[in-house]
Amino acid sequence: MVRHLGRSGPTVILTDGDVVFQPHKIRRSGLFAAVEGRVLIYVHKEQELDDVAARFPADHYVFVDDKIRLLDAVKRVWGARLTTVFVRQGHYARDPDLPHYSKPDVTIERIGDVLSPDFPAWIDPGG
Repeated sequence: MVRHLGRSGPTVILTDGDVVFQPHKIRRSGLFAAVEGRVLIYVHKEQELDDVAARFPADHYVFVDDKIRLLDAVKRVWGARLTTVFVRQGHYARDPDLPHYSKPDVTIERIGDVLSPDFPAWIDPGG
């Protein structure tokens, strides 16, 4: 799946959590190798967008997450240069606070939906 996403541009894992535990978890899962080491770990990733942009400059970003609060926070900063993709799966999928945040650009039911042949068209910034 990560290789598939990488066809559109470099895939970067942007995660938050324990700065000791997260790197081990990402390496053990094989994700570190799959993204060729492009992993950024912050305490609060939505507060580190300047650093993300400095390390991985791009005209347009796609942010895939299961937390609509984070999608909304990043969209408020990056605006039109960001396409937000909400994965409606997992713990936050039916969060009662969903209506309090801006609607994501794209909603998918499960992370595997990024493998859809239509996915690149869904996230096209010009589309």
